Amino acid sequence: MADSNFRGPISNMGSLEVQAGTAANIEPLDGPMISYQDMVVPDIRSVPFAKDGTAPARVPSFASGLNLWGCDNIPQASATNVIATAAVATNAVAVALATVGIAGVASACSIAVGVPIIPVGTTVATTAALAIDFGFTTGTTIANSSTVTVIDNTLFKLGQWIIVGNVGNSAATKSLVTQIQSTSGTTTIFVSPVAATALSNVPIGQANLFGSSLLPLATQFGPAAASANAHSFGGAFEAGLARVMNPRETLSRNIIMALATSGTYSALVSGWDVWGNPMTEVISLSSQTTGAGKRAFKYIGSIVSGTSSTDPASFGLGDTFGFPFRSDEWDQVEVTWNKSSMTNANGYTSAFIGAATSTSGDVRGTVQISTTVVTGVLATAISAIASNGTSRLAFQQNVGVWNQMFGTPNNTVPMFGVAQFTGST
Repeated sequence: MADSNFRGPISNMGSLEVQAGTAANIEPLDGPMISYQDMVVPDIRSVPFAKDGTAPARVPSFASGLNLWGCDNIPQASATNVIATAAVATNAVAVALATVGIAGVASACSIAVGVPIIPVGTTVATTAALAIDFGFTTGTTIANSSTVTVIDNTLFKLGQWIIVGNVGNSAATKSLVTQIQSTSGTTTIFVSPVAATALSNVPIGQANLFGSSLLPLATQFGPAAASANAHSFGGAFEAGLARVMNPRETLSRNIIMALATSGTYSALVSGWDVWGNPMTEVISLSSQTTGAGKRAFKYIGSIVSGTSSTDPASFGLGDTFGFPFRSDEWDQVEVTWNKSSMTNANGYTSAFIGAATSTSGDVRGTVQISTTVVTGVLATAISAIASNGTSRLAFQQNVGVWNQMFGTPNNTVPMFGVAQFTGST
């Protein structure tokens, strides 16, 4: 198929067009223009425009650059025991993970238990034991009620499918997949199915069915034509034809473990990254009380002890956060933590390049905001302020020209990094 060239300019007027009367017509598919491999600006010196021919690279151009919001939310406080409380560890035996959801902090992300996901390479939903730093906002539920009190209900739309963390059953051991039926005032939404238990400030994330505004609501016309069944990777929201990643749902971070006294211990952490790729990592301690993983997990499936330890071991969340896109240079990121900008490369680690192993770095790179929780393991960080459930982490990634131009459906490595390691050693 030949390329099409035309004089332009392009005017994407969307809902600014008035089709009848004087009111704007808002259509479900109104949205931004989608442009493969970003946009390029032609060199104004290249006259005449080389529109005829078959050879590539005929038009001198400059890449406008992908300056993408990678993350923008409040991480939950780091701690050594929120994934698994201290317990004696036995070699090759699974660690008992947290199974009961708890109340969170208003507006801050938190752990959600029993979250359904559809991992890359599969078609059937599986349940992640834990989703880390889950949600784009928070809400407070009432047991067996459709009412959910939220911070700002303009973040939701009629018919939207969401996942409300930790309220899927009365035991608070699973999350709820539900649909927005209506809203009231500025802080109330009504959902169906209803929450099974009452919890305050639970995380709310995006489910994986879009275009629900074009489907009948279950309470009005019987069962909807389709229902969501899993979390949407990267959150995402509808923007016309586009499904746009939501930087409020892209927090992912490293796993830490701790012993009561200095010792030697290892464990295999299995889960998935922010895009749903399966991943595993071996974290080890050698004459230490705390140790930290290097990779950013979004979902945890299991943790299995690699050695035995009579000294109880616990597992929690560190302060190393992952990039959703491959980051090759510190100069290509703009990071703000606790209202201060990152002024040097302290705490930055570029994407691991090569065949990933059980102990290699993150395939897209990471930034460490604090060494407070785990000292002496990852020595540099942005600041001394640990994640606390109130401070915001935000970063933009200036994706390199090579990355955006060489990333293709057959080679996603330039944009999303090498394949995650999924072995055991």
